[in-house]
Amino acid sequence: MEVVAAIVGSALTEPIRFLFRSICAKMKNVLKNHSNYKDLERNMESLLKLKQLLEDDELQHHLPRVQVEEWLRRVESLSNEFSPLQSAIMANGDTTSPSGCICSSVDCKLSKNIAKLRVEAKHLMEAGREFENRTMGVNNPAPKPVEQIPVPSIEGQPTCMRNLSDMMNLLRNGEAKRIGVWGMGGIGKTTLIKNLNNELSKTANHQLFSIVIWVVVSQQKSLKAIQSQIAERLNMKITTEESEHGVATRLHNRLEKEKSFLLILDDVWDEVNLDLVGIPRLENHSGGKLILTSRFLDVCRQMLTDTDFELSRLSQEEAWSLFSRHVGEEVMSDDQIKPWAEAVIRECDGLPLAIIVVGASMRRKRNVALWKDALDALRRSVPRRIQGVEEKVYNPLKWSYDSLEGEHLKPCFLFFCLFPEDYEVDTHTLVQYWLAEGGLLDELHSYEQLYDRCVTIVESLKDSCLLERGFINPNTVKMHDVVRDVGIWIASSLEEEDRCKSFIRAGVGETRISQQHLLNFRSGKVKRVSFMNNNIASLPNCEVQCVVEASTLFLQGNKNLLEVPNSFLQGFQVLRILDLSGSKIKCLPASLLQLGELRALVLEGCKELSELPPLATLGKLQVLDCSDTAITELPEDFERLTRLRQLSLSHTHKLQKICVEKISNLCNLEFLNMISSAARWGTRKTNDESIPFEELLCLDQLNAFYIVLEDIPDFTTGHVSWLGRINNFTIDVCPNRELKRQKSYPVVNSKEVCLYDIHFSGDESIGWLLVNAILCKIDECKEVDLMLGNLVRNSVNLGPFADLKDLSMSNCCISCVQPAGQCVAQFDLLPNLEKLSLFDLGGLESLSDLSNLLGLHFTKLKYIRVCYCDELENLVRTDDGKLEKVEQIDIESCMKLRQVLKNNATSDNFVPNLQSIHLILLPALEAICEADVSSWESLKVLEVKGCNMLRKLPLGIQNADSIQVIEGEQNWWDGLEWDDENSKMRLQSLFIDM
Repeated sequence: MEVVAAIVGSALTEPIRFLFRSICAKMKNVLKNHSNYKDLERNMESLLKLKQLLEDDELQHHLPRVQVEEWLRRVESLSNEFSPLQSAIMANGDTTSPSGCICSSVDCKLSKNIAKLRVEAKHLMEAGREFENRTMGVNNPAPKPVEQIPVPSIEGQPTCMRNLSDMMNLLRNGEAKRIGVWGMGGIGKTTLIKNLNNELSKTANHQLFSIVIWVVVSQQKSLKAIQSQIAERLNMKITTEESEHGVATRLHNRLEKEKSFLLILDDVWDEVNLDLVGIPRLENHSGGKLILTSRFLDVCRQMLTDTDFELSRLSQEEAWSLFSRHVGEEVMSDDQIKPWAEAVIRECDGLPLAIIVVGASMRRKRNVALWKDALDALRRSVPRRIQGVEEKVYNPLKWSYDSLEGEHLKPCFLFFCLFPEDYEVDTHTLVQYWLAEGGLLDELHSYEQLYDRCVTIVESLKDSCLLERGFINPNTVKMHDVVRDVGIWIASSLEEEDRCKSFIRAGVGETRISQQHLLNFRSGKVKRVSFMNNNIASLPNCEVQCVVEASTLFLQGNKNLLEVPNSFLQGFQVLRILDLSGSKIKCLPASLLQLGELRALVLEGCKELSELPPLATLGKLQVLDCSDTAITELPEDFERLTRLRQLSLSHTHKLQKICVEKISNLCNLEFLNMISSAARWGTRKTNDESIPFEELLCLDQLNAFYIVLEDIPDFTTGHVSWLGRINNFTIDVCPNRELKRQKSYPVVNSKEVCLYDIHFSGDESIGWLLVNAILCKIDECKEVDLMLGNLVRNSVNLGPFADLKDLSMSNCCISCVQPAGQCVAQFDLLPNLEKLSLFDLGGLESLSDLSNLLGLHFTKLKYIRVCYCDELENLVRTDDGKLEKVEQIDIESCMKLRQVLKNNATSDNFVPNLQSIHLILLPALEAICEADVSSWESLKVLEVKGCNMLRKLPLGIQNADSIQVIEGEQNWWDGLEWDDENSKMRLQSLFIDM
């Protein structure tokens, strides 16, 4: 048995040994595959992390780009091979331990793949570590979100603090992605934005932006310079060899990773292409915003800003405070210094830069003589006499002047310096001057084209902050005092501006033109001379030889000037503009007629001037303004002024008759103003005193006219066609009395028909006048119902008055009650009416009566004003439709008005866009309307005074979010009835006791 056992044992040992060896080999293979796979897995994880690191643009900039890009490509390829292998293994078992079933799932081919990928991963890791080691020396810390910038504090300056608050609100508002801050040089744009930058560093504002980037652009900054500043702020390194496109790509990729960023471009003079810089598109980046500062509104437009924030000058109190801070309180409190300091501050005109520089130059100076000298230097535009003014104030502002492009902008800007401080000039006056001086406007253009070109120039100068809108009249412009001083400095002293060299002593209280002035003339080739708005009583009785090249002479506004000596004008051989307006001259010198180059003679307001000399020798005269003079007739040879383009005879109350030929022969006349002249126009059938209206039809070039009609002409189709091509007209029809209008300047694109003191018969051809009118005014007329009925009858032939947008009726009686058989309009006669004003009308019970007669639907009406209409019971009955566009309603002193909007008892919104309603002295008013409160959701302002019967308002909680103010008397407010107490409580804070 032992032998058998030995034999059997021997036979079994070999297979078992073989099996054992096989099992051991497989176990060894499993362990090896597992080790290889885990090693591969670890390497892949490290490789992908290293890949993410080396993909950073900034790190690549410090590495061999070609080798790194090849390495990244190989890692990407390896990752693509590893992913399916990993998926296959994980799908067949757990690979986290050697006991997993990897042995059953991994065949020979898979094992080879693991081994191959492991070797490739090892090689890539070795190469990657070399790149990683080379990046260890790169210092690229994360930049701070906001870097503090040294800047003067604006604490204690309410205007500046308000501007800062407004800017912060704009940044918090997600809608404004691009914000433009603009204003004249030295107004404080950079100071504001630097304070804004520092404000963003406060803890409360940390979440607004992950990084704020400040870039100074200025005039000469290149695209690369802008990129360099941004890269430096982001701790990115760029080299001079790198292309702008390459830098832009890196900046774009870097900023794309920011959650939010604010880019501030300070002092931008021209459009900056953000795409070329490398700034991500702000409309696509949820957290990106831009602020730019510029002197030019046009730059903001080019940069597609969402909102433009204009900075204004400091108030007087703020200017005093800022000036005192730099001069010193001990100086400013000196009673002898104070009046001179106040005058100096006024010369700075609220411009912070000027206040700071001048204040610093006067610091601790307590000698009155020094202050007087500084004031004189400022007024005379001599900056060198005050330390720092020329280099820190004048030169920076001159940069705005130097940047003006175009042939005419610079000389047109310098022309404004001829006017005194704070003088507001209108566009029509500028057209007169610039046309006459020559070279500023194209003389071949029509009056309307000249006007449009003038507006374009003015707007360009306003957008460049070299002009600003007038305060008295919105259609005028003026110069900031400091800008004017810089302009005078340029026009008076800089040789390169020789063609605009000027001698300017406007509005400085001069009483005479002295020998010193004549010596100043000799210092250069003077082109423009202005002694406007002084107290000059006499002019030198000698020929001024040194102004032979002068083209413009301003003497207007010298109210004591009685005479122009004959010899004085003889020195002005090439004079083109002579303005003597507002003087007391009684006659013009004979030497005037020797000025063969004269283009403009302006005599407006020379109330003592009763006669004009023969003017035929002034063959080049294009502008003649005799408005508000005492002339009784036009000279005999007046009709020979065939080049005359603009003639103003308005307010000539002694000019009663004009020979027909004196007007009709002026073949080039484009502009005629005879408003409030005693000379009237009429028809040939009226009387010999009036000028036949038909004569106007002979003036082929006429584009604008303003006249008084003695009566209403019988218009023909030809008349209507002719009037249709006139772009600007005012026709006052006043048969029974002298009409004295307040002086006003013509407005382009205004077409007015005004009817005064007419007793209508019902046969007048009013409709023909109104076909082309934009505004119609009816005042103190009788039988207005007959005229309206005639309009309705003639509407079949005339159609609607589609151009009429403004209708005013006053001091008339009108009932609009149709007698039996009288027709009413079959269509809306005033389809585009936007403004309706009714004042002291008797007989009218409701606007609905007028609407029914004329077929009015009020579809475009925006503004309604009704005053002193004692028969009015309601403003309008609401049965026929809505007042869709009405934004404002004003009603005052209508004694019988019981309800504003009648019969609107539904919840339908009859006035969906009404924003303000003013109800004054309406003793019978019981209700505004019967509509639901939801009908007044657009209302912002409600004013109620003297309406003690009004006990309920169409307001509730629904209006609390939209309405801004409720004005009225406290007793009235306390007596109001409310549907619920919550409504009164919610609206109480909006009430103002007036």
